[in-house]
Amino acid sequence: MKKRFNLMLIIVMFSNLIIAQSNDANKLEIVVGGSFAKPKIIPAMDKLALAQITINYKLTTTEKSVGHEKSTRATSGAKITAYLETTDGELTTSDFQEITNYFYSYFQKRLKESGIDTIAWNTIVATDFYKNADEKDSEGEEDRQGKNGNVWVKCTAHQGNILYGGATPFAFGKIKKASRFCEEIGAPAGFFHITVDFADIMVHVGIKTEGSGLYYYQTRTTKTEWAVKSEMKVVTSIQGNSLFWNKKSQSESLVQKGDLEAIGNYHDAINEDASRLKNWYSFSKLWAFSKELDPIVIETTRAKYKAAAKKALEKYADAFIAKCKG
Repeated sequence: MKKRFNLMLIIVMFSNLIIAQSNDANKLEIVVGGSFAKPKIIPAMDKLALAQITINYKLTTTEKSVGHEKSTRATSGAKITAYLETTDGELTTSDFQEITNYFYSYFQKRLKESGIDTIAWNTIVATDFYKNADEKDSEGEEDRQGKNGNVWVKCTAHQGNILYGGATPFAFGKIKKASRFCEEIGAPAGFFHITVDFADIMVHVGIKTEGSGLYYYQTRTTKTEWAVKSEMKVVTSIQGNSLFWNKKSQSESLVQKGDLEAIGNYHDAINEDASRLKNWYSFSKLWAFSKELDPIVIETTRAKYKAAAKKALEKYADAFIAKCKG
């Protein structure tokens, strides 16, 4: 009886895993140019070259919300920012490189286990396309970059070249070069842009007005609700979509529509820190975003951060493979 129960438990756990991977796969969408075009690369994939993996690691993350009241047309808003802080020293370039290289190795391993062969990194870097097609960011390759109020670190697997910037697919002369590259290595190429966020943030603003008419006193109440959780996840890329290319000059983009979360929290402490509050002078402050909440600091260790980031990236690789096999 005990053996039968253990077998049933294993079956249930395996079924739940399959369902979870299927749900994650649905968060990835294949986009092909043209109204009636159908994807031809990813669904038929039996070999893939991981030509580029670029990961953006967010170090701060911000959420905004605007509340509207239809009857009075009143508007109000709120903004909250979370900061990551490692208590045993700052995360280094080597830490992010370790996570990124781990993901590359894990991705290749899972692809092969699923029947999708991969191309060796040494084969990729030996091509003229790799050597000559490096696209540097217009903002430069600084370790820490700020944009839209957020800060992140960019890292490429094996410190590789950026062959595809994440926006417009290859054009003009680069089309033929990319196609020859795929023919030379004997496989379609994948150019991945991935963003890792360290927190899940929710903020909601509600407005309620009591009293109406010209001769009645009105009272207006604005209620702001918020929550911050130390949940490591892969989110919609801040630097563009992932691209797939083959020797026939066919291309497909992979767009992420939902978060892929690592299971469990990784923090040691979560605290408010009003000292990190910055002056918020802008038109939006005078109008909608009228309140900036005290920033939140998520404290953890470098080891816990790296372990959680690796788990989230594993979820991405598993979701991609489920999408291919779907």
